[in-house]
Amino acid sequence: PLRCTGDALRAFHTAIRSSPVNTKNQAMKEQAQGTMLKVLMSFKSSEIEQAVNSLDRNGVDLLMKYIYKGFEKPTENSSAILLQWHEKVCVWCSLGSATLRRVL
Repeated sequence: PLRCTGDALRAFHTAIRSSPVNTKNQAMKEQAQGTMLKVLMSFKSSEIEQAVNSLDRNGVDLLMKYIYKGFEKPTENSSAILLQWHEKVCVWCSLGSATLRRVL
């Protein structure tokens, strides 16, 4: 179990970086999804925003894909936790859009 915030954040970044996005191997994709779901479930609600904010645009896009995949195959209490992640990603995206509008 990932109890310490630093451990969960490291596992989160490792799971994002090692995501098999370009593979056609379904078993590998499902294993990565399972790992990511375990990592996401290990975060406390108060830690989710920090994790989302630590990603760049590509990382956030990939995270959102994992969140939606998690909704497709819910486990006990996963939907409630994934909704918290989804909310923080939506906030991140809206802030990014506002920043982009100011730059343009």
